[in-house]
Amino acid sequence: MPVFAYKARDAAGKIADGTMEAPHKGIVADKLRQMGFHVVGISEQAAAAGGGVLEGDLLEKFQRVGTRDLVIFNNQLATMISSGMTLISSLNVLGQQIENKKLQQIILAVRDDVERGNPFSGALEKYPQAFSPLFVNMIRAGETGGAMDVILHRLAIFSEQAEEIRNNVKTAMTYPFVILVVSLSVILFLVMGVFPKFEAMFNSMNVPLPLPTQILLNLSHFLRSKWPVLLALIIGGGIGFFRYAATPAGRYVVDFSVLQVPVFGEILKKAAISRFARTLGTLVSSGVPLLQSLRIVETTVGNAAMAKIVVTVADSVNRGESMSAPLREAKLFPPMVGHMVSIGEESGTLDTILNKIADFYDSEVTSMVKRLSAVVEPIMLVFIGGMVGLIALSLFLPMFSLIKVMG
Repeated sequence: MPVFAYKARDAAGKIADGTMEAPHKGIVADKLRQMGFHVVGISEQAAAAGGGVLEGDLLEKFQRVGTRDLVIFNNQLATMISSGMTLISSLNVLGQQIENKKLQQIILAVRDDVERGNPFSGALEKYPQAFSPLFVNMIRAGETGGAMDVILHRLAIFSEQAEEIRNNVKTAMTYPFVILVVSLSVILFLVMGVFPKFEAMFNSMNVPLPLPTQILLNLSHFLRSKWPVLLALIIGGGIGFFRYAATPAGRYVVDFSVLQVPVFGEILKKAAISRFARTLGTLVSSGVPLLQSLRIVETTVGNAAMAKIVVTVADSVNRGESMSAPLREAKLFPPMVGHMVSIGEESGTLDTILNKIADFYDSEVTSMVKRLSAVVEPIMLVFIGGMVGLIALSLFLPMFSLIKVMG
């Protein structure tokens, strides 16, 4: 269990310090308050050398804060605040009942920060692993406008919609990939494991081997003799690719290329447009300034090629020009988006128009994923059946040749 060093002030104002063992920082703070102290600071001490790590501590260390956890947090906090509870009391209750231990620890630390007089948004900003810039800026807008419960409910809706579109895209990408990996594994097993067992029998027949059989035999010899080299090339190529993709120029090239892939690229493009419109619309409707909203969208759109367009749009707004002009010029955005944004700018309903755009592209992604699933399954089954049938035919063709010679 972690050990925390603390500093606290008693009722007379005298500083007291010491250490306390507890599952997380929030419990230390609670115990100190129960003892009549005002918490000044709490920090976790490094584990002693040679000390063991408990399984629970290890799991908590690598546990992440998921979208579903944040949706629950948003809804519960909004409900408590709208019912009249103070922010500190709401955070205290949530810190005791949230199931995710990582988020629980963060909430209690945020509560302590707010209790010391810091703004809620500033306390959240210290934990970027849990709260994105979008989340923090919307909370800051809610603090300024005095509509924290409305902002939190809006964040929960936004998170649920973003999670739904993310799951649709994952479904579209995962299913064909899994089918392809399974089919290639079956083919490699037959070529490298089953086919060589028939080689001695083929050699003893003393008949010319049919072309498909000879090709598969040569492929089997090549894979069995060169597999270490092939494995090294695959690993080396993978490492080189990921290192290149980690650079700004490489990430742009990879992200732009992915959007050009037939069918799958179109799904990813529509998902990125939906994310752009939904995030920007949610920020603008929450009172975040347009230019600041665009800077946030740039970091959350999830595609470097799309992010470059957002930078161009932000520069246009910074010069006092419209958003719609650079969007109409961008090849990755359909003309409809630029025209609808133009209508929103002229009518003063930009947030409403952006949310309508996001709803349209969400439905487009959902319908494309359904159509893709219906089409990919029979295609992949035909592919697997055809490859397995070809291998089986290559095994039996020499036997037919032998029967023909004997006849």
